[in-house]
Amino acid sequence: RNKIFFFAILIFLAQCGYQTIYLNKNLDFSVGKIKILNDQNIGRLIKNRLALLSSESINADNYNLEIDSKFEKTIASKNKQGNPNIFNIIVYVKVNITSERGIKESKVFSEGINYNNSEDKFNLKRYEDSLKVNLTEKIIDDLLLYLQSISANKSNASLRGNIGYSVKK
Repeated sequence: RNKIFFFAILIFLAQCGYQTIYLNKNLDFSVGKIKILNDQNIGRLIKNRLALLSSESINADNYNLEIDSKFEKTIASKNKQGNPNIFNIIVYVKVNITSERGIKESKVFSEGINYNNSEDKFNLKRYEDSLKVNLTEKIIDDLLLYLQSISANKSNASLRGNIGYSVKK
């Protein structure tokens, strides 16, 4: 009886239609050239993810991006002997956006996290690398939302404070 129940659950979950958020490619923008400055690993992660999501629609805005990325690792706390106990890692990404329609934007994204020190330095380095990738993935999601929000195809109006809107030129 347990095998039948497990099999039924497996069939229902397999047919639930799960797909990633940006898989449908119905984006109002496409990404043209991407120039990477400073940290090449973070820049490559962003470039590879944006290349998968690029739309080739005629009405889509084409953005050229300049990505300036870096990460900082600092000591957040020390123990009584003065050895690091907790580290803080922050990933910064500054994106300069230009489009064929004359939009020029610049935005800085940052994500950070604290983590404990480890005696095993090899595993600590691997953990730090995975944290950098995870923080970069969060920044990519924020960047995609930002690119979608500045797309000129959606509207030619932008909000100004809480008063109303003004027309973009």
